[in-house]
Parts: sequence; structure tokens; C-alpha cells
Amino acid sequence: MISQPLVSIIVPCYNVEKYVEECVNSIISQDYKNWEGILINDGSTDNTLDLIKNIKEKDDRIRVFSQENLGLSATRNKGIEHSNGVFIFFLDSDDVLDSHAIQTLVSAASNNDIVTGITVNSKIENKYIEKLSHLYPPKEGNVVFENNHFEVLITAMESALTPVAQNRLYKKDFLNKNNIRFKEKILHEDELWFFETMLFARNVKYIDQETYFYRTDNLDSITKNVGDGNLYSYLEILEIIFKKYYINNTDNNIKAVSARYLQYLKKLIIDFAIREKDKISNASLLKVEETLKKTHTKSDNFTLLNKRNEAYYKALNKLSLFPFQTIEKYFFRNPINSIRKIFKLIRINLLK
Repeated sequence: MISQPLVSIIVPCYNVEKYVEECVNSIISQDYKNWEGILINDGSTDNTLDLIKNIKEKDDRIRVFSQENLGLSATRNKGIEHSNGVFIFFLDSDDVLDSHAIQTLVSAASNNDIVTGITVNSKIENKYIEKLSHLYPPKEGNVVFENNHFEVLITAMESALTPVAQNRLYKKDFLNKNNIRFKEKILHEDELWFFETMLFARNVKYIDQETYFYRTDNLDSITKNVGDGNLYSYLEILEIIFKKYYINNTDNNIKAVSARYLQYLKKLIIDFAIREKDKISNASLLKVEETLKKTHTKSDNFTLLNKRNEAYYKALNKLSLFPFQTIEKYFFRNPINSIRKIFKLIRINLLK
């Protein structure tokens, strides 16, 4: 491998005039120097485009593109198309990098398809970063998954690894070889991206170092504004995985891990629908019922998860065949760590 490979840092920018300078300055101040910053203005209506054009004048490693508003997925895909790097890294335009981030990740790259650092939920103001919590990394700390048996996806379902696209160093050849791109015109695209990248990657390394500061105090973030669109996107991802990797796949191992990831997504969808019920239309709840039934999977002879998680996802798959009112009544989140939850699991299994 090249000793100092080029890293393409892709930054989609949409109406982030409050944050984008701090974000890009965190790229410019990296200890690692062989990078290109690909800033893509996605139809902003504020001063974002002018700001990133001005930033470009500071450093010729910055490249600026502009387009009509196409959404995050299409913008990230455009960044991949324009990239020249050996590695790809996604950075959201309201977040910032630790000054050692790219050096830390590249140093750990070796023959790994993907390298991930620790993401820190943070309040960020005038270069001051207040650390709040970590997104879930593996409990083992520094760990390499050979991933021959879908260990990363299994660990995600067992230990709640966060299914995000940012703060990961991806080999561009790996993405191209497996034809992996973001699904466009949906929300929550990271859940599908995470599934596909971690399904095909070999040698996935997690490192026990903070590399990325995720801004929690951006009230304009799409994660702060939810409704029917979020639910429909979740359901579309559910159907894509069901059709492509479960129904139309002849590899029984892939079918088995896909079936469990489908139940994992159902858990997220049901939890979201119950939690945000007052913001969701009745038509969307009916769509939830329809799609959960449509993506029902059959029992298999694989044991991929621990005994309690296998039992939980099997019960959740059964529960998803019932009307939403029944689902809401019996649903509970993993893990099964109390007598009350064990009793609920038994009640689900007895439903007819």
C-alpha cells in the first residue's frame, strides 16, 4: 500500500452556513496531509455556497461542486464519482474531526476494507467541544473482524453497533468492486448502506480512539424533524433488503443474516412508529402493517445470535403479522433482561 494514500473526504453541504466553516477547518487542520476535500453544495438557499467557495481559496486541496437539491444520498454518490482517493471518508457538514482523525484511521488501514473510529456525541461552539457520549463501538475496543461469517452485522444486532456511514474509512476499490452506492431519494439511507457494506466487507477494523465529533445541537438536522417520510423510507429499505438479499438470493447464509437484519429493522421501525405516533398519519401506520406482513421471513436452521436474541427476533417476526394496535400492545425492546420481558415474549408466542 502507498505509505501516504490519498483520502477523499466527502462533505455534502445543505444550508449549513452556521457550521460549515468549522467543519472544513477541521479538515484543513488534519495532521495527515494527503487528502482532498470534496464539498458539494446541494441546492442551499442560504450563504453556504459562497462560504465554501471562500474556503476553497485557503487550500487548493479543497474542491467545490454545486447542484440542485438532490438529497444526501445523491450528493454522497456524486462525491464518490468525483473522488480520486484510495480511501473514501464521509463527513457531515455540521460535524468536526479530531485533528488526528485521518492519520489515526489510515495508520490502521492495512488490508482492511473499512476502518472505524469512535464517534462522540458533542455540543460544539467556537472550537469548544463538550463531549456527551459515544456512539456504540465494540466492547472489545481495538478489534478486527475478518467478517467471513458476517460478524459485524451479527455484532450490530447483538451489541447495538451504530449503523452510520460517516466516520469510517472505506477502500474505494471495495465499494466499486461490490457496486455499493447510497440509495437515493430516501431518508435513513445509512441503515441500508451499513447492511450492504458490512455484508461484503472483509477485514473490518474498529479502533478505540475518538476521531469524530457529532453535533447534537443542530435543530435544523433531519434527525430532529420526523414524520411520515421517515417511516416510508424505513419501510422501503425493509423491502429492498427483503427482495434483494432474502427472496432473490440463493446463498442460504446471506438469507439467514438478512432475515435477522430484517427483524432488527422491524424493531427500529416499530419503536419509531410507537414513539412518534402523534406525528404519523393513520395511512402510514396502515402501510407499516402491510409492509411488516409482506416482509415476513420463514424459520431456518441457523443459530447466528445468542439464544435470547434468536428468541426475540423470532417473536418479533411473528408479532409483525398482527394489526398495529396489537403490535403496540405487546412490543418491547431488546434485551430480554427482566421477568416482565420474558413474560411478554411468552405472550407473543401464544398469539393466534
